[in-house]
Amino acid sequence: MILILGLSLIVYILFPVFGILIRINPFQKEGNLIINLFDPQIISSLLLSVQTATASTAICIVTGIPLAYIIARSNPKFTQFLRISIALPLAIPPLIAGALLLNVYGESSPLGMLAQSVGVRTTQSSLGIILAQVFVISPFVVLTASAGIEKVDRYYEYASRILGKGAALTFVTITIPLAAKEIVAGIVLAWIRALGEFGANVMMAYNPKTISVQLWEYNALGGLKLVMPGVLLVILFSFVSLAFWFWVTNLNRSSSRSRSRMMTVFRDVQHYGNDKD
Repeated sequence: MILILGLSLIVYILFPVFGILIRINPFQKEGNLIINLFDPQIISSLLLSVQTATASTAICIVTGIPLAYIIARSNPKFTQFLRISIALPLAIPPLIAGALLLNVYGESSPLGMLAQSVGVRTTQSSLGIILAQVFVISPFVVLTASAGIEKVDRYYEYASRILGKGAALTFVTITIPLAAKEIVAGIVLAWIRALGEFGANVMMAYNPKTISVQLWEYNALGGLKLVMPGVLLVILFSFVSLAFWFWVTNLNRSSSRSRSRMMTVFRDVQHYGNDKD
């Protein structure tokens, strides 16, 4: 019974994904899925999605991983507030998130008018897309990274500090490598989520069109026959990204490097203690 229940969910998830193969007919000339993959609008919208997803994920890496460290290493009462705050975008529907962002970054808002005064558009632009994506994907980076950092034994950090490394250098050379699997997992999931983001994007920037907005427009104009090429491309990108994630998380070299780094720290601490004696 357990096996049947579990497999039924897998079938439910995979059936629509593999259902796209039914529409691939290499002998069909009109509306051929493979030929339509090279639609200039689909390609340009996908490239825009890749560019903005990469930029927004990079922003979340630079700002989110330090926040993850603060959450993992701070007072529990304080971190509880931080966890709830960073998880809030997960609980807000994407369209509502877009409306909230539009309220503070829209052209009629103080920030929007200030940006326009220096020639920067916060909506209907790539910047607007990035603002929307960062809001939506930040929990994936921060929460997974903080879970990974919490698993890192603080003794390794203390040993690094004893050896004279500062807090920042210890964070970069000790903490991040030991929590690399969780950090990479969050980054990959965030990038995939940003690639397919629709609700917040369409509120902040209907133009230029990301792949999700373009496919939504195509569906309104011509139904599934126009949508499927873009859907196939997004699935391929998502599959490759997930395959990379699982490859990284199963790397034996990661664990061996971590063990080697730990042994180096132990030896250095021992030598340090012997020298003092």
